[in-house]
Amino acid sequence: MQKKVFTKKNLKKQLIRIAFTAVFTALAVVVKSFTNLALNIPGVGIKIGFAGIFTFFPAAFCGPIFGGIASGLTDVLGYLIAPDGAYIPWLTLTAFCGGVIKGLLWMLLTKKAEKKVRAALISVFAVIAILGASFNIALCADGVMKGVIAQQSELPLRGQVEQMELSPLSKLAVGLAQYNKDTITLSHQSGITLYTYYDLAGYKNTVTKIGKEALKDCEGELYIPKTYKTIADDAGADPEKVTVIKGEEGSAAQKYAEKAGIPFEAAQIEALTADENSADAKFSSSDAYRKNLAAYLNILVFGLELAGVIGILFTVLNIVLSKADKGEDGQSRVLGIMRIAVACVVTGVIVTTVNTFILKEVLEVWSNRAILILLIPRVAEEIISCTLQAYIISLLFGAVYRGRIKLLIDRLQTKKALPQKEQEVKETEEN
Repeated sequence: MQKKVFTKKNLKKQLIRIAFTAVFTALAVVVKSFTNLALNIPGVGIKIGFAGIFTFFPAAFCGPIFGGIASGLTDVLGYLIAPDGAYIPWLTLTAFCGGVIKGLLWMLLTKKAEKKVRAALISVFAVIAILGASFNIALCADGVMKGVIAQQSELPLRGQVEQMELSPLSKLAVGLAQYNKDTITLSHQSGITLYTYYDLAGYKNTVTKIGKEALKDCEGELYIPKTYKTIADDAGADPEKVTVIKGEEGSAAQKYAEKAGIPFEAAQIEALTADENSADAKFSSSDAYRKNLAAYLNILVFGLELAGVIGILFTVLNIVLSKADKGEDGQSRVLGIMRIAVACVVTGVIVTTVNTFILKEVLEVWSNRAILILLIPRVAEEIISCTLQAYIISLLFGAVYRGRIKLLIDRLQTKKALPQKEQEVKETEEN
């Protein structure tokens, strides 16, 4: 007679798995939505979310499907509780698939020899560290950076960068910020024609804003180009001094003229370019280019070096602890951080890569950008994040995988109960 698949014992095991997954999913949702736990690494400018730490445990202890459910529910519930932008269902699907992949990798890695996994992981972390150091050496040699951490105020301006002869690595690094543009604001104007462009260190920036009291010294006819999209209500044009504002129909100039009570006339404006030596105008820059460039460089340099060094140190530490911490059967009782790191990092890189392609199709602002420009900093950030998450998971594992909880987890992972272990734990508790 064929053995029944759905027994009372199996049903109980599935209920325990569901409860276990629910508890850790709830913790992940709390971390993601309420506590806003994040780690800002100095000089890198990225945040390390901690929700992935708790979705790891259902994937490892209950299996790939439960890992996928935990990750998918965390994404959906996290959005419902604390929305952050538009909801994209495809990202929930990739979150579910990420949980499944993490569970499959964990099952695969537990069957591999410890020494092989360690050797492979040390090699990967060494490559990551060397890559970060290579970017650092190239950028410092080319004069873009002056040390391990890029300081915004010390970086060259966009015009200066474009005039430099850069190595291929430096070109790749600074190219990540090519879509970041400075917002140029007119802070003072005394001439009648406002400048369309501002030449900042050899790079021609479009002037788009007029700031507070920037027009207070203007007199007579005032020509405002259509490139000015924002004009402050307190820009200061005096109706008694400015007789007419000229610009294109429907432009910000016309709207400002109506608010200021100054006559408006439609006209074509000649495009003029100013620089730091222009006597009749002053400008201020948001310095967005150098701000974003500093963040990208720090991810590629300090971030990768940090992830590589931490990964190597933790792997070596794990080897030392594994040799020192042997059970009666001669097997190490220390959970290998390398297995956690591989499962987390590989999954994170896969999900981030797929998500980048999805966001490029969904977000209009990303649609015309090169995929590598979007992908490189996101993957580098994910490597850093998952490396730190792996270390925290390894610490929590020691607290979770003990006593009766250990017996519970063993039952989740094996088909038969382990009466001998159960008796040993019971005797230990009684003593």
